[in-house]
Amino acid sequence: MSQRSLIPVSTDAGFTPAAVDREFPLMGTHMRVVVGAPVRDDLLSPDEAADAVVAYLEDYNARLSRFRADSELSLLNADPRETVPASDLLRDAVRAALWAASRTGGLVDPTILDDLETVGYVESWNPERRLDLRAALGGDRPAPATAHPGEHQRWQAVSVDDVDGTITRPPGLRIDTGGTGKGHAAERASELLAGYDAWAVDCGGDLRIGGDAGLVRDVEVEHPFSGETLATIKIRDGAVATSGLRSRIWAGADGDVRHHLLDPSTGRPAFTGLVAVTALAPSAVEAEALAKEALLRGPLGARTVLAAHGGITVAEDGSVDRIGRLEPAPRVRFRLPSPTIQPPRSAA
Repeated sequence: MSQRSLIPVSTDAGFTPAAVDREFPLMGTHMRVVVGAPVRDDLLSPDEAADAVVAYLEDYNARLSRFRADSELSLLNADPRETVPASDLLRDAVRAALWAASRTGGLVDPTILDDLETVGYVESWNPERRLDLRAALGGDRPAPATAHPGEHQRWQAVSVDDVDGTITRPPGLRIDTGGTGKGHAAERASELLAGYDAWAVDCGGDLRIGGDAGLVRDVEVEHPFSGETLATIKIRDGAVATSGLRSRIWAGADGDVRHHLLDPSTGRPAFTGLVAVTALAPSAVEAEALAKEALLRGPLGARTVLAAHGGITVAEDGSVDRIGRLEPAPRVRFRLPSPTIQPPRSAA
């Protein structure tokens, strides 16, 4: 399941919000930046603003990709010291990952990098590895994922110190910011677009929308099996994120079906009965965390996770559940009682 933002032309005040619409591949996924008109004379042109966002995202990937040996994240993971100097960007990304772990009770765990590599997610994603989602399902009996017990949650041993500019963790404990990275990248990149009448940053399904004009935009959510639009969500200022099995699902050397959303307690791909979840939230980091948590908790747990801001789940059988603010309004039938027939009044 994925989504795309549709930013319409507005005749109010005579502006056209979708001045620039840029699409490009990065981080093993598809990205999109939409920039409207500046509302102040001191801002970059929409083209220049889009260039700045693309450059920022490329720099973000170079500095934080776990697939690059020279990235700041890889150098942190290879450092034998317990406390390591870290840039503002790396500290903020790790802080976002730790927040998501706390917010989800340890289900979105940034310390399961060893398990990800064990199941075969070692290199930057190659779409040619992807299996057909419908054909790949059916081998595992659905069960909700669970976090490690509290005393075994390794992410709790990681801390960020902004005063000293360091990250502390047990030597040898490697961190993966991938569980929140695209949402964090979308949120940080969107800060470059303050002062434009309409904008959107889509990092592979983690979408942040805003703009000074306060326009309501339509976000189309695709069904993970058919690709058809299953819902259109209206967003003025906020985030939509989708997490699912379709984007990164492959066959291991042993023939077993594997994907990138792991059950922290087992270190194995989680098959919970859900294949995709779309979540709404004020920020892209929170939306991404909620989407992953809901999918990992399965159909019953997802309703609780998504209740506050709303969301959509798709089960293995293709059925769709709209939750929270996206839940269809109940149909109310109004029936009047049958009128009582009165005898005619006698003539005066």
